[in-house]
Order: sequence, then C-alpha cells, then structure tokens
Amino acid sequence: MAKTLLDVELTTIPTYFTSTTNFSSEVTKMPLFFLIPLCTALATGYLFKKSTDEISYLAGVFAAISFILSLVLAPWQIQFGLLIIVFIVTNKLLQKNQSKQ
Repeated sequence: MAKTLLDVELTTIPTYFTSTTNFSSEVTKMPLFFLIPLCTALATGYLFKKSTDEISYLAGVFAAISFILSLVLAPWQIQFGLLIIVFIVTNKLLQKNQSKQ
C-alpha cells in the first residue's frame, strides 16, 4: 500500500508533556485556611472603626495580629501577587513625590 501526504503516523506523547498542570488545578489545591484569620481581622477592624470605647484599641491590636497571621498563612501565589501590587504602588508614589520637588 502506498503512503500519501494525508497519512499520519501515530506517535506516543512523552510523559513530561502530559504531567503539566494548569492554573485552575493549582487554584483548587490551594489551602484556604488563611481566610479564617483574614475574616477575623476584617470583623475586628470594623469593630475598631465603629466603637469609641477602650475595647476598640484591643480590637485594633487583634485585627492587626490576625491580618499579619493571614498574610503569613497565605499561599505563595497570593503573597507574590501582593508583593507585585506593593512594588507598583510604591513606584507610583515615588514618582509622584519626585515630580513635586
């Protein structure tokens, strides 16, 4: 039987191409327990802003500690995204300050 231009040979795909993961599967594997101290920080921060008693200072300290804890527990993807945002905002603020002088 003669081969034509339309005949295609079947080949096996190497395993290093099939073992790659996409972003959606990485996100589904991401641990979300860092959201617990983050929600606690948001709730106590709201209490700090609305209250005028001495308890509001304690709530503010607790909110700050919870927020720092949630940043430490956050997955590297979220930490990296926040780092990029901080660099962009800092760069824009530095440019704004330099243009005033």
